[in-house]
Amino acid sequence: MKDFHFTTEKEQAEIEQILLQRKKKKSQQQIIFLGIFVFIMAVIALYCARMIVYTDFNGYVVVHNVRFRASEDVFVHDIYKHNGDLIVPGDTIYSYVSLDWFHEIGNINTESAIVVKSRDLKLQYGLAYQNLAVLRAKMEEIKRQIELEDHNIRFGLSDNVHKLNLEREYKETEEELKAEQRKLYVLQKAIGESKDAVTRIDKVNSGGFSIQDVRNKRKMKDLGLVHYTIAADSGLVTKNWISELSLVLRGEDIIETQSFNLEKDNVYVMAYVTPYRAKYLNRGFKATVIVNNDIKYTATVVSMGARTEDIPNGYRNNLSKDHIAAIAVLKIDDGQDIPFWSLVNGMPVIIRFNNLEYEQVLPEEYLMLTTPKGLKIPEQVKEHINHQ
Repeated sequence: MKDFHFTTEKEQAEIEQILLQRKKKKSQQQIIFLGIFVFIMAVIALYCARMIVYTDFNGYVVVHNVRFRASEDVFVHDIYKHNGDLIVPGDTIYSYVSLDWFHEIGNINTESAIVVKSRDLKLQYGLAYQNLAVLRAKMEEIKRQIELEDHNIRFGLSDNVHKLNLEREYKETEEELKAEQRKLYVLQKAIGESKDAVTRIDKVNSGGFSIQDVRNKRKMKDLGLVHYTIAADSGLVTKNWISELSLVLRGEDIIETQSFNLEKDNVYVMAYVTPYRAKYLNRGFKATVIVNNDIKYTATVVSMGARTEDIPNGYRNNLSKDHIAAIAVLKIDDGQDIPFWSLVNGMPVIIRFNNLEYEQVLPEEYLMLTTPKGLKIPEQVKEHINHQ
């Protein structure tokens, strides 16, 4: 009787309330777990469906930028265009002084090439002028012989054959005289230009200038030694390789620009294609190039297996033995609006092909090589090339 407890109606109601709350809580948990399970299964189903419908390849964008390099040893004075500046044809990009001048005046054992050239031009002019006098004298002599032939023909002492030969020789000599006169005009103009250059060298020598004076902008400009590089195309400056007042040796880069014309930049998209996934694309297949969720554009495969490259570590699958992939080249389709920043060299992208639009490629549908005869182009590839 000591263990007997009488349960009142109030306590019974409390117990039923507790059981009801537990049941309700359990139902809520079941609904949550069911929702999570359905969500996971839906994600898996969507992933599997996407894997069936689409095939993705990792890749990157290739852009061949324009690089302004030094064609000789130069000293750069001013840089007028910097990173991010727009350029149009006719813009001055940078100014420089050629160091060949200072190499010449600094070597006491050799004569300046400008002085030698100027003396040679004067010599050629003198010889051409003397030749001009000889040709004029020759024309006078031929003219005298033609008049003599006219006299002999009137008296029946000669015929027209010799006269015609003389007239032909006279015309040839006259044309040679005109050519020599044009040559004298060109030589005279070249002598004037070389004279200015020799005058500048004399000023340099008389002024006692040295290689150290190349940094003096005013002196170099007064001597006419400053040259300018002018832009020939519209574009954007992407990189300054050197700073102002810098020595640049032959072949070194000065400024790099990217043209606004994709064809001039040779912009292409490269896709890494492992041998086991090569069946999903071929020449002429269209793909969607994905930069991010908001930026996408289309491209067409123009070459399959252009070369091989090592797959970057970030793209490698640890469970796969493929470390080298063939490169498929895609050309960006015309008529698309694409952000300029997304078409920079080395930009990583995803190249996506729709498997429902293209069936898996059979081996004989590729460009085939018949050993040892060479290339054998399939009919469908010929039709595609002719269509392009």
